[in-house]
Amino acid sequence: MEGRDPDGGAIAFFDLDGTLVIGQTQRLLVSFLRQRGMVSLRFVVGVALWFVAYRLGLVKATDRARARGAELVAGHRVGEIEALMDVFAVHVLQPRLHAGAVGALRLHQQRGEEVVIVSAALAPVVDALGRLLGVGNCEGTPLAVSGDVYTGLLAGRAVYGPEKVRVAREYLAARGVDARRCSAYADHETDVELLEAVGVPVAVSPRPVLAAIARERGWRILS
Repeated sequence: MEGRDPDGGAIAFFDLDGTLVIGQTQRLLVSFLRQRGMVSLRFVVGVALWFVAYRLGLVKATDRARARGAELVAGHRVGEIEALMDVFAVHVLQPRLHAGAVGALRLHQQRGEEVVIVSAALAPVVDALGRLLGVGNCEGTPLAVSGDVYTGLLAGRAVYGPEKVRVAREYLAARGVDARRCSAYADHETDVELLEAVGVPVAVSPRPVLAAIARERGWRILS
């Protein structure tokens, strides 16, 4: 491919919520599933209140909180949810794509660089966005499956904070890629470690804390 890196390649890591997509995918997903009669109004209200508290700094994102998201697909077949998430990606996420971040992703693809979406969002959501954007490497919070049916439980730790760094380092080690040649894109201070782990950190429409860190360290800021 024209523009391919001749010196051994590079990887670009992209966060999802607030970076590739404007907004919180789990909240959007709850609303989407509510419209299809798959979740109760009580669940919707509970999620909405939790996100208000989260944005005010009153609660923190935890594996326990994300486990509530796993309940959304409990009892449904993997293929059914995959098809539903493709609809969700096209009709709900696509209109909310961050133009600058997606433009940067396309540029990395045109250069022949590997792109990885790494997110605490539920894996079926991350995978669906990956299919929409032509990204084959997607790492989201894994959900437990029994046979071909989701159990409503997590199958591992949420890909959040240090866990994103661990995933990124595994990719770098597996490909033999120098981290200094790689990029990372994120919007939140919880991803500072991920941004520090690469040679080209980019803050995308950053929250105030990350914006201050990016300015102090001379990182690129993508509005």
